Amino acid sequence: MAYEINGRCNSCGKCMSACSMDAIRRGWFGGYKIDPDLCDSCGACKWVCPQKAIVPD
Repeated sequence: MAYEINGRCNSCGKCMSACSMDAIRRGWFGGYKIDPDLCDSCGACKWVCPQKAIVPD
């Protein structure tokens, strides 16, 4: 089960730093996107997100 980042994201970058799989990239118009093919569903990004913007896909 991969995760996705919803509209509550404030682009703090904590999720990208927490991802050991390098599955999170900055989007074209701000915010971040999770590549489901690279995500190993560990949940590290979810736990560090202060906005609770990372949810199961």
